[in-house]
Amino acid sequence: MHPSNQIDCEQSNISPNTTIRKPVLPVGLQQEINRFAIDGFAHKYFSTHKRGLFRRRVPMNEMLKWTKDSIKQPLIMLNKDLYKDALKCFKMIQMIMGDRTRPRHWNEIDDLQTILTCGITKGQMRDEIYVQICKQLHDNPSGESIRKGWEILCIISVTFPPSKNLEDYLTHFVIQNHHVAENQVDIMSQHVSTKLKRVCIRGSKGKVLTSAEIYRAKEAPFKPSVFGEPLPFIMQLQNQTDTDLQIPKIVPFLAETVRETKGQLSEGIFRVPGDADAVTDLRVRIENGNYDATGITDPNVPASLLKYWLRDLADPIITCENYDDCIQYAEDPEKAIAIINGLPDTNRRIALFTISFLQEFTDPAIIKHTLMNVNNLAMVFAPNFLRCPSESLTTVFENSKYEQAFLRTLINEMSVNPEQCLHNPDSSTVFGIARSSY
Repeated sequence: MHPSNQIDCEQSNISPNTTIRKPVLPVGLQQEINRFAIDGFAHKYFSTHKRGLFRRRVPMNEMLKWTKDSIKQPLIMLNKDLYKDALKCFKMIQMIMGDRTRPRHWNEIDDLQTILTCGITKGQMRDEIYVQICKQLHDNPSGESIRKGWEILCIISVTFPPSKNLEDYLTHFVIQNHHVAENQVDIMSQHVSTKLKRVCIRGSKGKVLTSAEIYRAKEAPFKPSVFGEPLPFIMQLQNQTDTDLQIPKIVPFLAETVRETKGQLSEGIFRVPGDADAVTDLRVRIENGNYDATGITDPNVPASLLKYWLRDLADPIITCENYDDCIQYAEDPEKAIAIINGLPDTNRRIALFTISFLQEFTDPAIIKHTLMNVNNLAMVFAPNFLRCPSESLTTVFENSKYEQAFLRTLINEMSVNPEQCLHNPDSSTVFGIARSSY
């Protein structure tokens, strides 16, 4: 025991082995402290607001409360050239939430896209936008306005992250609402928490959400997506309506759509990106449960979406625990196949099915049209199967050649029965076999 601790124990007649209970704050007081957790950030980064003839300082907790009035200056300390943007964003947030009179011919989507553009292109504005919404949610007297505010959070939390300075406080603010059942805030706040974690890791989107994506983001807390989620969750969602298919429906659907649109005759298939708007449209269709490729004529659209779905999963198809082995045994067919066979059931089936699908494109007659040999296929798909856990760009770059070699080995050396992957419920019989075993 440290001497100072010993003295304290002796002086207070407390045994060193005695468990000292920390005082517990009353629930009401603890909630009040939690409620203003963001206040710590506020004292450090908020601009000072004053009012009245004697320019008295506005208390911080009052500054963070809902208001029907305009703000005279940004909430966060910003560069002067962003003041107009901050005041404009606040007015738009108020109109979207119904806290301010809307002009004739007003369009909610236009205002949302303007706010998103501001956050994407002007990094300093991101915290300002988040805090403005938090302010309008705090002590808001209108249930409908509260719901609208959380809808905005659902949209921006998939578009751009808060700064590292605000991240903890914003996360805490959202968590406080996880048990607020009124206006379905509990469902929306839990969804926002998930999306915030993700956007803080992956960073801002490069472009503004389309109107279809905005509508989808609003619905997402109540109609979960098959994009960006853990595989067990996706399968649980699917099993509510389809218990026969053993992998997410999106995988065979997109593979078949590539075939139907003559992907095997398309130069640069899997390398050439599909039209961004068409890819987004197909993604939103699928998110809404509509597995329909009507109107899709370019095979690069489903091909791009298949890669995006794999890359966007909450966890990679080949688990992080297996990553180092994949790098080490990248050119060892027996061990590479063993790694795939040792994956969790759904991961294994998806990997096997996708490898089998890629093998369809390795026929020399098809390569004449696509100009995509096995090396090209491995290079394009490796980042969708494996995610380097290192933050070192040097390591990421160095490992990429081994990741490609691993995929190339699987495409060249593994034999798969794709129908077994899709439909056979007996997981013990679904695995890859080395072609040399035949």
